[in-house]
Amino acid sequence: MPTAILTGQPVPGSSIEGDLRSLGFDVRTAADTTEAETLLAAVPGDQRVAVVDARFVGHPHALRLGLTDPRFPLAAVPGA
Repeated sequence: MPTAILTGQPVPGSSIEGDLRSLGFDVRTAADTTEAETLLAAVPGDQRVAVVDARFVGHPHALRLGLTDPRFPLAAVPGA
């Protein structure tokens, strides 16, 4: 299962965690960059991982395209 690491505090009322779960991600939350680094290091190298700014506000379709499109082994989504 791919892992999503949320960094920072989400916007009040944000659905980002649920949106990521609906895309098949195991969601983990990092309070700071040190914790994000620790969580990232714990993900096996053969698994897909996304580091997402919890303040991201956008349509779940944008997340799906940016984070799960199999055509690209690596992607960057501005704002995510």
